[in-house]
Order: sequence, then structure tokens, then C-alpha cells
Amino acid sequence: MIKSALLVFISLILFSLFYSCSDDLYMGDEPEIVYGTDIHDKRRCGSTEHMHELLQDPNYKLQYDQRLQSFDKYHATHLEKANCNSPKTIPVAVHFQNVGNVNRSCIIDLVNRQIDALNADFSGQNSDINKWTNNASNSFPGITNGQACLQFVLANSNHPGGYGLSEGEPAITINQTNGDQVNNWSGYLNIYVQRNTGVLGYAPLGGNGSGDGVVIDAEAFGVGAGCGTVSPSAPYDLGRTLTHEVGHYFLLDHIWGNGCIVDDQVADTPDQSSDYSGCPALSSSSCGSKDLHMNYMDYTNDECMYMFTHGQSTRMENYINSNLSNLLSNAANVISGGGNDNGGQDEEEEQEEETPISCSSPTQSTVQILSNTKVKIDWEDISDVQVYRIRYRKVGTSRWTAKNISASQITLSGLSAGSTYEYQLRVRCLTDGWKPFSAKKRFSLETDNSNNSYTLRLILDDYGSETTWYVLDQSYNEIYQGGPYQDGKSGQVITKTINLTSGCYELELQDAYGDGICCDYGNGKAEILNRDNQVIASLDGRFGTFDYIGFCVDGDGLRITSRNRDAKRVNRGSKK
Repeated sequence: MIKSALLVFISLILFSLFYSCSDDLYMGDEPEIVYGTDIHDKRRCGSTEHMHELLQDPNYKLQYDQRLQSFDKYHATHLEKANCNSPKTIPVAVHFQNVGNVNRSCIIDLVNRQIDALNADFSGQNSDINKWTNNASNSFPGITNGQACLQFVLANSNHPGGYGLSEGEPAITINQTNGDQVNNWSGYLNIYVQRNTGVLGYAPLGGNGSGDGVVIDAEAFGVGAGCGTVSPSAPYDLGRTLTHEVGHYFLLDHIWGNGCIVDDQVADTPDQSSDYSGCPALSSSSCGSKDLHMNYMDYTNDECMYMFTHGQSTRMENYINSNLSNLLSNAANVISGGGNDNGGQDEEEEQEEETPISCSSPTQSTVQILSNTKVKIDWEDISDVQVYRIRYRKVGTSRWTAKNISASQITLSGLSAGSTYEYQLRVRCLTDGWKPFSAKKRFSLETDNSNNSYTLRLILDDYGSETTWYVLDQSYNEIYQGGPYQDGKSGQVITKTINLTSGCYELELQDAYGDGICCDYGNGKAEILNRDNQVIASLDGRFGTFDYIGFCVDGDGLRITSRNRDAKRVNRGSKK
């Protein structure tokens, strides 16, 4: 009796060793093991262990490193998020494995509800985004919720053979695949729904679109009522496990990264010491600042995570553009009537047949000029609206910038001083979809005749000969530069006055050796100060070969828009 009980206990311990999650950046030591067999005790994902296993294969590691290099190169020149004129389509296939007592029509309905939730979360149009806009955002000045220009669509055409799928059927397989990589399904975002995984889900930190994908436990997939053994259970029943894991697949780390010192490589997410669970208080903090635990990349309950940041959305879009072109190009082939060519063309008019109901596009709106680059537009509230859309452009140009919002007002910033703009409004009704755009209206901005004067302050480490810096305009022309400097001048302060007209810029700090300018050979850093000598932007010197910060200057001053830096290189031997 005792011997049998001991064997059961040992088996449970060995089983738990395979499933746990702490963070996504493998730092060289074995990942911490988190014990427990009930996935509802606390959100757990297995991405760390999954990546650790994948990187043991030299061929996979080589390809993974190449993907990261491609991303770094692309991301360095696309720091500002592109306008969303036409969402890029991601074709989706869902594979249920080892499930029983399921009805296909029920499964199709469950999948559609899950993909609807995924689209809402990524576009920032989720029904509970008001928790951020009306409350939490006040505690995080300078952070805006992300709106990724993506559309997830269930494939329905030209299916791989051997899975019993007819033309026009959705790409959903039931008990016909095994594992988390099926090469036949290359060119899709694959979702593998499995039973009894021991974790809520896992995904590679940056997928490759070659039949890999995300794994979701059958008790965490979907929204609402389930189907047999596939049944989402509280507190993970709003579909946000898939949102979290797809974030990993598009190269988002957990929001706490590896603690206060090593963050998640996204500039607008505050440093955080570790994960949160349940529904934490808004005032929760660590690392000297409030923690963004309502972010989809934390471990909180589904009802208490409800936003990506602007920087996270940009990072995901840039990873897709630099590494997952096979998904984008495959969309038109496997989605009948639903794919697009992702070429960034002007938004389609989406005119739909109207029915005589109360929901219609706004006809009355007012414009408040806030500065020569910023306006606030208000319009009347419309009943039965799912989302409002505004599009605007300079008069005389052909391309529109479009934004979806849930409220009946929006502030537009980063406009061109001295220009005249036109805009239109439309609504998507709950009952019958999009309505036509309203008539065009115009507003004009005053000319900007002023220069904005700032001071760049650079503090050197002991190897100034490795340090250079540049200020680039939005066309990536060098307008200011400095360095290299003399060695042996640790702590020396270099100052430079920079005069900037309204527009967007990038400050680049570079180290030729690859160990940054802090903190082994001095405490180097770079700062931008305003006329009152207040620090309004800072690069702390902890990087490898580059640290870039994007910012825009307008009538309201300077605001940070992006941050990108590489990791410090180690084990390179002595500089002497």
C-alpha cells in the first residue's frame, strides 16, 4: 500500500516537471519548475519550456537567430506604427486533438466566437476596453492601448488533402492531427486544441509559419458554452489564453520579462518584477512604478486583462512583416472572398445594403483645435453602435488614415501644421454592419513658425571611442551627430543644443564594441532636456550595439513614440 502510494506521488512529480512557465527569455539556466496539476489554480503557460526545448536543435536555433536578425533590422526602421488603412489578413486553421463527444456544428460556432474575441482584443475593440479608457489609463500617463492592423480569418478554401475538408468548409480538423507542428498546414496560424496539457497554453516566442502554431488547453479555448470535452471554464472563459499565446507567436514576451533589470523589449511597458494572478489592485507596483497587470501578456484572469500597448502592437506587426510573409501571401489562396493582398491600398468603402433602422452614420460633428498639430473631434452618440470609424487626410492627397473607436470623440495628433484636413465618419451597427461614410468636413491648422530648442546631454563611459550618436528626421536624414570621443573620460558630460521643428525624429545611441555604455566601465547614458533643464527622454546606457528612441515634437512639446535596443553582448573577453 505504501509502495503504491509512493509510486503515484513520484509519477505526479515527474509529470509536473514537463509543464510550467515563468518567463520567455531563456537566460542560460534551467527554467524554474512550478508545481501543480490544476490549471485553474493560476494562469500558467509553457512557452519558456517550449522554447528551451526547441533551441536545443542547432538547426532550429540557427533559423531562429536569423528570424530575430531580420526582425531587428526591420524594426529599427519601422519604429512608428503604420496607419491602418487595410488590415493584413492572417489565415487561421484550428485542430482539435484527442477530444470526444463533440458536434462539428457546435465546434464551428465555438471557433467563430473565439476568433471574434481574438480580433476584438488585437484591434483594441474588445467590449471591456472601457476598463482601460475610462479608468486604468489614468494611472499610466503616456501609455495608449494598442490597435494592431490585423484581421484573423478562418481559412475556407484550397485545404490540404487528407483531412476530409470540402471546398468552402472552415479549416477545422477534429482528431486528425497530433502534436504542435504539422508541416501540411504551413502558411497558416495553426491553433492546436489539446486536452489535459497541464498548462493553459504555449507557443514559440516568434513563430515561423511552417506548420507550427499555438497550443491551447481544451478548458481554455473559446467563449461561452463549450462542446463536449472542449469547454472553456472560469476564470479563463473569455478567449484570452489564445490572445496571450498568439502574442508570444508574434514575438511578445511576458510583460515582466525577466524582472526589473531585464524587461520585455517593449518601450512603453513599465518594468515589472514578476507575474500577477487573479485580479490585482490597480495600485499594485514594483520596480519603482505601477504595474501594467491588465495587459494580455501577464497572468491575470481573463476578465482582468484587456489591453495591449501601442508598442506591443507595433512589435507584433513588425515581426509579421519581417518573418511571416508566407502567412500574408497565403491568405488570398486559402480564404475565399476574405483575403486581401496586404498591399496597403486605400480602404475599401465597404458599402452594404441599408435597412431602415435607427443606427446610422453621424451627420453632426464639431472640431476643437488644440494646437497647430492636434484637434479633438466630437459627434453625436448613435444607438445600437458596435464601433465608430473616422478617416481623415490632407486635402489634395489620396490616402486616408482610418481609426476605429468605441467613444463618440477622438483626439488626432501628429498632424501637419499649416495644413487643411478633411474627414468622414461612419458606424458599424450591431444588427446590420457598416453604414456609408458621412459627408466630408474640413478643418485648418495654423502654420508653425517656431523652433523647439532642446539639449542633448551625453555622459560617457571609459571607452568613448566606441560611442556615437545621431538625431534623424522622419526621412532618416542625419540632422545632428556626435562622436566618437576619447577613451579614459568616464563621467564626462557632452552637451549639444538641438533645434527641432514640429515633426517626428529618432535619437540613435551606438556602441561599436557591443556592450553599451553602462555599467561595467562607467555609468554612461543619454538624455534630452527641455528649456527648463527637465529630463524628458532618457537612454540608460544598458544595451549592446544600439539603443534607438523615437519621438515627436509638436505644439505640446516632445513625446516618446517608440524604443528599440539590442541586448548587451557578454563573454567577449577583456577590452585591454
